[in-house]
Amino acid sequence: MLTRQVGVAATCLGLIARAGEGGLQIPQIAERTGISKPTLAKVIYALARKKLVKTRRGVGGGVELARPASSITMYDLCVLLDDPVVECRCMFGFGHCAADGACPPGCPCMAMHHKQIEFLKGTTMADVSSLMLSHL
Repeated sequence: MLTRQVGVAATCLGLIARAGEGGLQIPQIAERTGISKPTLAKVIYALARKKLVKTRRGVGGGVELARPASSITMYDLCVLLDDPVVECRCMFGFGHCAADGACPPGCPCMAMHHKQIEFLKGTTMADVSSLMLSHL
């Protein structure tokens, strides 16, 4: 499960990607997503610090992607926003998994984690934007 911050960030980036050049303003994103303006502002600020979006104040201001949507992956978001999903944690509660054989034989944790990471690395904001067409 991804953190709320990553979910909000992916939603924002997907919507901004759909808007194209010129981006969107936070009130527009809030209206389309139902996410509060303060929450959006906090996430947008974090994305700007990580150089994923560019922001402009004033008339004609808004938020736009700093690079193409096809070059930003869900994995990038998870890493940049410190989502714990990128860490391999034991699903049985034994802490951090390692490839050193500490896991019991046959434990599916590492394989499941690798599949999840593969999915996150293969899913771009362009993909998220396409998925959003039917939902927003």
